[in-house]
Amino acid sequence: MVDGSWSIGAENFQQIRQFLSTLVSSFDVGPEQVRIGLVQYSTTPRSEFLLNTYRSKEDILQYISSFPYMGGGTQTGLGLDFMLKEHFVEKAGSRGGRSVPQIAVVITDGKSQDNVESQAQDLKRKGIVLYAIGIKDADEDQLTEMATQPHSQHVYSVSDFAALQEISQGIVQTLCTTVEEVKRQLLQLSQECAKATVADIVFLVDGSSSIGIGNFQEIRQFLRSVVNGLDIGPDKVRIGLAQYSDDTTTEFLLKDHMDKTSLLAAVDALSYQTGGTETGEAITYLQENYFTEEAGSRASQRVPQIAVVITDGDSTDDVMAPAKSLRQHGVIVFGIGVGEANRKELESIANRPPDRFLSSIANYQALKMMKDRLLHTVCISVEDQRQALEERFADIFFLVDSGMSPADFQQVRALLTRLVNQLNIGASAYRLGLAQYGPDIRVEFLLNAIQTKEETQTAVKRFRQRRLQPGEPRKLGSALEFASTNFFTSEAGSRAAQGYRQFLVVISGKDSDDPVYKESRLIKSSGVTVVGMSLGASMQEMRVVATAPHTYQSITTVPALRAIFEREELETILTGDCKAAKLADIVFIVDESGSIGTPNFQLVRTFLHSVVNGLEVSPSRVRVGIVTYNEKSTAQVYLNTFNDKKELLKFIKILPYRGGGTNTGKALEFALKEVFIAQRGSRRAKGVQQVAVVITDGESQDNVSTAAANLRRDGITVYAVGVKDANDAQLVEMASHPPHKHKFIVDSFAKLKSLEQSLQKMLCHNILRKAVSLSTRRTGIKEGCVQTDEADIFFLIDHSGSIYPKDFKDMKMFITEFLHTFRIGPQHVRMGVVKYADSPDLEFDLTEYTDAKTLEKAVEGIRQIGGGTETGRALEFMGPHFDRAMVTRGHKVPEYLVVITDGKSSDQVKVPAEKLRAQGVIVYAIGVKNADAVELGEISGDPKRTFFVNNFDALRPIKDDIITDICSQDACKDTPGDLLFLIDSSGSIFPQDYQKMKDFMKSVVGKSLIGQNQVHVGVMQFSTVQQLAFPLNLYYSKEDMSKAIDDMQQVGGGTLTGGAITDVSQYFDASKGGRPGTRQRLVVITDGEAQDQVKGPAEALRAKGVLVYAIGVVDANTTQLLEISGSPDRTYAERNFDALKDLESQVAMELCDPERECKKTERADIIFLVDGSTSITLSKFRSMQKFMGSMVNQTTVGKDLTRFGVILYSNEPKSVFALKTYNSKREVLKAISALKSPYGDTYTGRALAYSLEFFSDAHGGRAALQVPQILVVITDGDATDRNSLLPPSVALQDKGISVFSIGVEGANRTQLEIMSGHDTSRVFYVDNFDALETLYTNISHVLCNSTKPVCEKQQADLVFLIDQSGSIGPSDYDTMKQFTTGLVNSFKVSETLVRVGLAQFSSTFQKEFYLNEFYSEPVVTKHIVDMEQLGGGTNIGLALDSIREYFEASRGSRRSEGISQNLVLITDGESQDDVEEAADRLRALGIEVFAIGIGHVHDLELLQITGKAERLFTVHNFGSLEKIKQKVVDTICKSKPIKEASACSIDVAVGFDISRENRAPGETLVSGHAKLEAFLPEVARYVSSVPGLCCVGLEPVKTNIAYKVVARDGRSLYDFNFEPHSKDVVNKVMTSNMAEPTYFNADLLKAFRKTFSTQSRAGVKVLVIFSDGLDEDVMALEQEAELLRQSGVSALLTVALEGARDPAQLQMVEFGRGFGYKLPLSIGMGSVGSSLLQQIVSPAPREAQRLPAVAGRRQQQLSHIWNMISIHNGPLVLFEAIWMSLFVVVSCLFVVVGPDSLSTYFRVKGPFRVRALDPEGAPSNPSSGL
Repeated sequence: MVDGSWSIGAENFQQIRQFLSTLVSSFDVGPEQVRIGLVQYSTTPRSEFLLNTYRSKEDILQYISSFPYMGGGTQTGLGLDFMLKEHFVEKAGSRGGRSVPQIAVVITDGKSQDNVESQAQDLKRKGIVLYAIGIKDADEDQLTEMATQPHSQHVYSVSDFAALQEISQGIVQTLCTTVEEVKRQLLQLSQECAKATVADIVFLVDGSSSIGIGNFQEIRQFLRSVVNGLDIGPDKVRIGLAQYSDDTTTEFLLKDHMDKTSLLAAVDALSYQTGGTETGEAITYLQENYFTEEAGSRASQRVPQIAVVITDGDSTDDVMAPAKSLRQHGVIVFGIGVGEANRKELESIANRPPDRFLSSIANYQALKMMKDRLLHTVCISVEDQRQALEERFADIFFLVDSGMSPADFQQVRALLTRLVNQLNIGASAYRLGLAQYGPDIRVEFLLNAIQTKEETQTAVKRFRQRRLQPGEPRKLGSALEFASTNFFTSEAGSRAAQGYRQFLVVISGKDSDDPVYKESRLIKSSGVTVVGMSLGASMQEMRVVATAPHTYQSITTVPALRAIFEREELETILTGDCKAAKLADIVFIVDESGSIGTPNFQLVRTFLHSVVNGLEVSPSRVRVGIVTYNEKSTAQVYLNTFNDKKELLKFIKILPYRGGGTNTGKALEFALKEVFIAQRGSRRAKGVQQVAVVITDGESQDNVSTAAANLRRDGITVYAVGVKDANDAQLVEMASHPPHKHKFIVDSFAKLKSLEQSLQKMLCHNILRKAVSLSTRRTGIKEGCVQTDEADIFFLIDHSGSIYPKDFKDMKMFITEFLHTFRIGPQHVRMGVVKYADSPDLEFDLTEYTDAKTLEKAVEGIRQIGGGTETGRALEFMGPHFDRAMVTRGHKVPEYLVVITDGKSSDQVKVPAEKLRAQGVIVYAIGVKNADAVELGEISGDPKRTFFVNNFDALRPIKDDIITDICSQDACKDTPGDLLFLIDSSGSIFPQDYQKMKDFMKSVVGKSLIGQNQVHVGVMQFSTVQQLAFPLNLYYSKEDMSKAIDDMQQVGGGTLTGGAITDVSQYFDASKGGRPGTRQRLVVITDGEAQDQVKGPAEALRAKGVLVYAIGVVDANTTQLLEISGSPDRTYAERNFDALKDLESQVAMELCDPERECKKTERADIIFLVDGSTSITLSKFRSMQKFMGSMVNQTTVGKDLTRFGVILYSNEPKSVFALKTYNSKREVLKAISALKSPYGDTYTGRALAYSLEFFSDAHGGRAALQVPQILVVITDGDATDRNSLLPPSVALQDKGISVFSIGVEGANRTQLEIMSGHDTSRVFYVDNFDALETLYTNISHVLCNSTKPVCEKQQADLVFLIDQSGSIGPSDYDTMKQFTTGLVNSFKVSETLVRVGLAQFSSTFQKEFYLNEFYSEPVVTKHIVDMEQLGGGTNIGLALDSIREYFEASRGSRRSEGISQNLVLITDGESQDDVEEAADRLRALGIEVFAIGIGHVHDLELLQITGKAERLFTVHNFGSLEKIKQKVVDTICKSKPIKEASACSIDVAVGFDISRENRAPGETLVSGHAKLEAFLPEVARYVSSVPGLCCVGLEPVKTNIAYKVVARDGRSLYDFNFEPHSKDVVNKVMTSNMAEPTYFNADLLKAFRKTFSTQSRAGVKVLVIFSDGLDEDVMALEQEAELLRQSGVSALLTVALEGARDPAQLQMVEFGRGFGYKLPLSIGMGSVGSSLLQQIVSPAPREAQRLPAVAGRRQQQLSHIWNMISIHNGPLVLFEAIWMSLFVVVSCLFVVVGPDSLSTYFRVKGPFRVRALDPEGAPSNPSSGL
């Protein structure tokens, strides 16, 4: 009812029309849906139209757009009366009599001239809900008099007419809610079913004979009550019913009953059919006869389709295929199983998850009780499905180039005309906008300017080309920028915020006259899909502008364009990363709180759908779980709920939304305890990556920090996605480190769309990086750090009271991992720890522990005391300790201090920190949680050495950065190389980001050893063109390079990366300043997708020997990055340019190639044989000393590492020091510097003969230990005894001593070669002594290769499994065979040393030769070379299972002799079958599996096969295999089997439930429990004394005990880890102070489940709980106990404490008790300890697999023995003793003689009945006794 008085005015009245159009557009208008009427009033009221005047929305909108303005006074009361009497009556179309909600909306701008209150009351009395909207001068009192209460919901006031539009959506939402609520109350429906307005529901009822007539009556009653709970009608809910047994009967179809009365009558008339149960056939019948248009289904009208199947027994036919077909048909299937119904079968019928779509009840009488639950779930699903099925419209804006030819412009007009004719255009359907561009933009019409199809058609007809003058620019770049800010806003009519998709169609006649790169990226990143059509513009520019793949070379057809707009789901194109990252468990933790609202939650569903769609989801690939949460968390989808990706995606579309509060912390905790567990599908124990993605829109009402840290500590990577009002600080607290890689935030739900790809890309890249690259990087760091010869490192750790115990443990873990990276020893790296709070305290000094093992134990023993935070005082304390360090070592070495603190210091830190740094100490400052950033900077003095992390668990990832910084100096020493940067300088890069690239280059240069003979650096930048900044041979100082980098200017333009790689290649050649003999590296940095091919140019460059690193940021295409680098190890994909900072140290270290084959000589006996003849002057002798010193520095000196000796000679040789004389580098260098030249002639032959004995063990030689022995001869002239050179040279060679001949000036080359045994690689010559000083760099590499340690696996069984599938070309197959023979030749093949076996595979397995067929390398090589390729598919799983036979003794395996077992798999593709279980079975046999993947392999699948990233090698093509050969050999040689959980170990966890309230202060755990106090020590002793049973491999059984005291909510009060029995620990447990009671509840069992999963690796796990009675419902506890059992715990045993409530009930939660034991255990039993022990070692037959010492057949034997011995009389104790003896005897026999030959017979005199056993364990006739 609209005010039409004069005070409004014609202009404002147009605003009212606009407002009315918006309201009407939002409703589903129709005779049976929403009817609308309109009254205009001023002095008198006037009917514009009645409720039954118009039947369609379009007609109403047409009328509203032009209805005339009345003018006059303001008689609102009269208008209300008129509306009641003329409109809310049946003849005017009111359906009040049919319970349809009646609503009046009054719009006025002033005070009424008559009374409104009584008229309004009349309306309200008739049940009409009244809304009052006041504009400008409207009277507030009158508005409240009119409106329905509460006024807050029914009165709206706005300041002017323009503001009406802003409140329109809010009013629509309120009106809809009102309609639903009024309708619900009138029809007595539940709130959920009032919203479920439209659906087709078919019931399929089992009518088989097993039901019975009485139960069938219950079904009728149930159907009746369900029908009553729904809103039935032709345009509302329709119901169909079928009954089945052997056949299916149509009871009534969806179209048969359109009102509730006739429907109920039909239900009452339902007759009982009887017969069999053919459920599958019935489901097919349903699909073919009910869910069809002819039967009344409205699926084509997007109406939800529901089937409810009720059955009570197993089907006699297959149900799986028919049910799947029905679900794929778009029907949501609910299953109700009654009584004995097969749950597995029901699960295959109903939709997943079963918790939501499946109900099981005990009998038909229970049906009535589940009616409400079924209605609740069905109605929610109906409404969710309705939303999912709603037609998805879009906002489409056309941006047309004004400068195209008139003919082309006509084409565009024709396209627009046809499109408008074919699309459903309207205010709530498709909206269209149009603009053209030239030098500037001309807007034709915005998205909200036109509301109807007719108006749009008219506007397109009026569209005229704007003629440009010749030469006028066409600026598409600025047009796109204008479009971003002006076209897609809510003011311009965009509905992005409501989830409508946004399209911009660009039609361009020529390339833009201004840059388009940044602008096109900007508009696409805001979630707009850009379609690009060229009418003359280059495709290169179109590809930049458009969203892939929407690029067209001409004007596309209308159907093609419509298909883009109407496609409701984008086709999923897996990105490069997600193609590779196909193994992970990902759980989405989704906020569903009330602040989100239904429309926004729909956007969350769309976001989730899109992200999951981009993953390779399947049970063996990526598994997905979903938790939704408000105050309470619900697991909607577990990791093992869905097997089918399509069904998961369908469920995501109807993901339930409930509203409520926001307890994110609890949700994180819930996910950890309930979803990331093996029973729910988590594969964490198998090394599969665990990922959590939290999506929230607000601040959590609970603490998120601790819960998130616990997730991360458990190895789960956490991503935090914040929307709108999300709390940034909380997002940072949740996200994994570094937050900028794991935290995403957008300011509206509509913008989630723009996150889809970046989140997906980041997720997938990090999964891959963490699994493969991170491990490779850690190996590289370790390799690099082993070269750090000497360093002193102190840790200064804060142990103040603000640090939690778990945090303190993280700190200790950080130190432990740190120390394992270095070579610890008094001559090498030393470590010490100081902890501080109020005052510093030396935990241990640098000299206290001399090896890694004792150091680790000392770190483990550090205890936290607590106190304040005085960091300054602690820094002061460190000075004297570093002074002492120099004294104890005897010389200065690099010194480091690592400071870790969690708060601001209460004293000054700056001065003491500066003092330390002045002393030469390098300080790293790590701040955690509340640390002060400024203070950290003062401590370290360098931002690059300052780290801040949000929680202590994040210390681990930054450890690598600090270690890299410490080690890179030594790792990069003497590694000359060429390094070229190729950096993207295109127009899409912002100036500040260009600067970040320059900073990155300068930082890497700063960390490199730059110099004429060291590292050379060059830089080239590229866009559409290339521009060389400086070549490799221009600058040799860091300063010059940095200045040149600073002077670089951004080029702008496109991204032709391939062309740039081709161009940069020449600069590695000698002619352009490169040094091809050295290590050459190219670092490519790009921010976008290359517009040309990169693969060919990159392969050509790599073929030259250049290693390529590819760093991609922002929109870089990761597939292209991989093509550029050729290896995932050298590929980095980052979100933005800020991430370059994180890569600085890493890239600098990698460029030094820490994993190069030879870095330093690690272990050798080296003697220098030095010519001291008269021709060598003092200065020349000094050069020789320098050379020797440099050689020593290139090695790692130590007693067990490299030893040195020196022999000087002239006329006579003389040993100055022997190999055993010195054990440290410092001593050797000192001795060399003290050498004196003897002078005389040059008797080299004599000296060679003399040197031989100094390699013997008497002088420190270690030939017996296979340590390489080297003699380095340095001479400057002709040997005086030249004829005596040959015999001693041969003698040295015969002893395995390698001679390096180094000649200077006048040395004779022939003589040098004689000495080296004619191995020219060991002959070096320089023509002057100055050159000798730098010769060491050349010699070191050869020396290093000569001293490579012998393979640790001198004896091994080595089996090759070679892929011969059809995807491998003939030449590649030959390359692979050649590579395999190369690997074989790297080992000593013989019967006693290395045996080799080989098989090939494709779709099938093909045996080539076993381990006992060929024992010589030539025969093996010949067989491999002669092999032929079969072709076929790639079944790696089958091949792994088949190859197991090779590792049997009969096939030559020496596994039983303890000889190393190795399998090398070489493959070029992804397996077509499952590999996981086959690989597990292999590794369980102790076989070390190595995998070499070539080309597009599935890295994570290969990782599943190997079990360790170090054993996985990937190359881009077959040609690169040779490059990794040595690395493969070294890895095989060094590898050790992965230690599996020991079968011969038992972990016993002990818990306490003492629920006594009101404890006195100081009470301990055992207070008031005298028997517990008395017996606990005895019980602990007994439990730990499991008899020394024989185990596989004859190991004794190891028993560890852990004690845990848990609070009511599952918190740990006291936690003692699994350790061997200790009286001290038992005493500590008993005297633990108990401030609160403990409970036997589900949280207690959950806490122990976590303890076992995180702390126990034992073969058998037992939980013992001392309890005073259950404190929770026994059903809940049984369920939790079952989860405990499924998690791998062997037994749960309970011991009742004195005064326990209902001790018998405790037994109900037990499992795994020994057979024959049924009595409850209690603390008062005399033999409680021994009884518990019996339970642990004698588990029941159903627990056979848990028995520690007994597996398989042996367990069968024991079970039979137990069953055959029956007691006639005699004491139980005697019986137990006999049983235990038999147990031990049979266990040991099993091990000694093996399962196949064990036959056990018993003859026992006495009161026993006796039978014998045959080898199979079955009873046989008695025969000779044992």
